[in-house]
Amino acid sequence: MDPIERDPLLAALRDEPRDEPDWERLRGRVAAAAQLPLARRRAAPRAAGSRWLRALLPLAAAAGIAGLAWTALDRRPAPLTPAERSEIDAAVAEGLPDQVRLLLSGEAAEAALLDVVELRPMAETES
Repeated sequence: MDPIERDPLLAALRDEPRDEPDWERLRGRVAAAAQLPLARRRAAPRAAGSRWLRALLPLAAAAGIAGLAWTALDRRPAPLTPAERSEIDAAVAEGLPDQVRLLLSGEAAEAALLDVVELRPMAETES
């Protein structure tokens, strides 16, 4: 059953004869209600630079991003000097077995991989 048919008040309102709406009167009421807010809005002083501000805001944001990127480029670490590279190579050479160091550097012979694999089980059995 339809909800309108179940409620007698709604059914009575639905069946009640009505006149056609007076659209001109409704338009006049809306125009009268909007007249004061529209007049206030027209009389309000506009900011002279608002149009320029809207145009310059994206440009200012882009300039800020470019400035941050430019300063970030200056913070990159300097490349290593030859002396620093030799210190790092010496520290790696001291900390790794010879065969592993040769494998990492790419200077190892083909048999060096087998030597390293054979060293691991011997080191584990010695411990």
